[in-house]
Amino acid sequence: MDDHFERVLDAAGGGADKRARDGAAESQQQTKKRKHAASAAPLSKQELDLLLATATAQDMDQLDARALKSMATALDKLIKKNALLRSKYADMPEKFMDSEVALDDELTKWKQVAAAPALYPHVVELDVMPMLLGLFAHENIDIRLDVIALLAELTDVDDADASLEPTRVLVKALLDYNLLSLLVTNLYQLDVPDIEHKDEEAAGVYNSLQILENVADLEPSACEQVCKNTQILPFLMQQVRAKRPFGQNKLYASEILSILLQSGPQPRKTFMTREAEDDKDSKKVVKQVDLMDELLQAIAPYRKRNPATDEEEEFVENLVNSLCSVLLVPSAQTHFRHLEGLELVLRCMKDRTQFVFRGALRILDHAIMSNARNCERLVEVGGLKILFSVFMGKKTAKIKNKKVKGTEKAKEEENTMSIMASLCALLTPEAKYDVFDRFHAKFVENDMEKVDRLVDLFVKYHQRVAQSDGVEAEDDEDEEDEDERYLRRLDAGLFTLQRITHAMAHLCHFSKKTRAYVMVKFHERSIDMELLSQILEEQLEMLLSSTSTDDADLKAENDGNDGETKFATGGSEKEKEEAQRKLLMRLLETLRLDDMPPPSDSNDHPVKEQPNEEVENGEEKSEP
Repeated sequence: MDDHFERVLDAAGGGADKRARDGAAESQQQTKKRKHAASAAPLSKQELDLLLATATAQDMDQLDARALKSMATALDKLIKKNALLRSKYADMPEKFMDSEVALDDELTKWKQVAAAPALYPHVVELDVMPMLLGLFAHENIDIRLDVIALLAELTDVDDADASLEPTRVLVKALLDYNLLSLLVTNLYQLDVPDIEHKDEEAAGVYNSLQILENVADLEPSACEQVCKNTQILPFLMQQVRAKRPFGQNKLYASEILSILLQSGPQPRKTFMTREAEDDKDSKKVVKQVDLMDELLQAIAPYRKRNPATDEEEEFVENLVNSLCSVLLVPSAQTHFRHLEGLELVLRCMKDRTQFVFRGALRILDHAIMSNARNCERLVEVGGLKILFSVFMGKKTAKIKNKKVKGTEKAKEEENTMSIMASLCALLTPEAKYDVFDRFHAKFVENDMEKVDRLVDLFVKYHQRVAQSDGVEAEDDEDEEDEDERYLRRLDAGLFTLQRITHAMAHLCHFSKKTRAYVMVKFHERSIDMELLSQILEEQLEMLLSSTSTDDADLKAENDGNDGETKFATGGSEKEKEEAQRKLLMRLLETLRLDDMPPPSDSNDHPVKEQPNEEVENGEEKSEP
């Protein structure tokens, strides 16, 4: 606050002002001397803590609905008085300085209300929220920063359940008075390059992001509002761009970005269509921004270097989570391909020691999910060599902690098998550049070592899921419902087991020789081939009994199709389920047939991988 008036008074100039300031400074200096003399005998730490605790307890005892009303009245008077003096003496800061200091002190007093959430309904009834939000337009940035800091404390929910509902009432009132728009507008004003007192403004940005997080926790629907009605997404992308030095605000911005994009389909759709709006000198300039491109550029530097700290690792994980969320939108998958995102991901996967390796695998899984053209493109740019190296366990992230290593390995196998299942389901013989044959040739080369790996993974995950079923059988007294049982089986690896089964059933359909090889390997492990059918039938039954998502949300996910086939681009959720149902039924029919259909080549010979050939923007190389 003092810094603000020093700047204002310096700008105003004048000898009288200087004398007034000198007199004020001298008076302040004398006051400090008197205070110093009075405190000649310093108190111990224990005595100070006791005094502070006593003072706080007294304040809390006195803070009730009646005291709150007095505080609200005082705040209203100070706001009006300061506004009047500012308008009357706009060019004479010394005239309204005292009223502004008094307003600043009053806002500080209101922080004690954060310790009494039970009073929040009274705060709302007293119309304190519009008073506070009205100060977002105050000319003194220190006042605005005080309000932001106060709201960050008021909206923060502690561990006590009793504070949850009162805080939700407060947040709803803030939203009714247009908190989100005011907050984002101030964020842009605070984030100005080369601004003085950067530390104070940085604290204001941090507190503003904290308010957004608190609101998202208490009112999840606000995530859609803030993305749709404000410029928060472009602002967050400005904060996380690679050129910015890493700091707390950059980390926090990545966390808020991840929260918003994971909150539902509408924020993800908005991310793909967002326009940036500059509001300089009251002239609005709208420009189209490619937030997907900015997100890829923020991730790109980590293909060559590892994060320097744990906080920076968390930052990278937030970016990966954000990108995976956006890739649930079909149009985002297409744009990702056009931006050469697949090539970037494959470069991130070349070095297993890089921290981004695991995130890149997840991104690849989301990028090709239900998208046939992206599956084809993955093969075209030489992705099979890297993918099958990961599949065979040759490329895995190096982790020292054994427990973490086991968990991360399971995640890698889950993502890898999900990618394999997508390629099995979506690559067709009609695709260009022989991508279908080149993919299947990988499984028959080197004495079918990759089929052996597939069988090993099937045995591993089938045993895990079976063990989870055994736990249920031993504990019949709990009478566990189907949902709990399903979740426990998912934790044991059911999803990965289903994807492995998809791939094995597809390969059995692809060639009699592959089917016979799988049967031999199953016989060696004392496994019945009927297990494949049972797993697929269970998944089909679960799919048919599942409840479809709301049609409006589904349409939001599917808007922006660029003409590719419904299944290839995802279609609506219902269309995805129908395509998956047909795929499962086809695989089941294949497994039930006594005589296999003809293989892809009429002579039932394993398909040989094509020699190295130039393809569109990429070259496929056979694995050594």
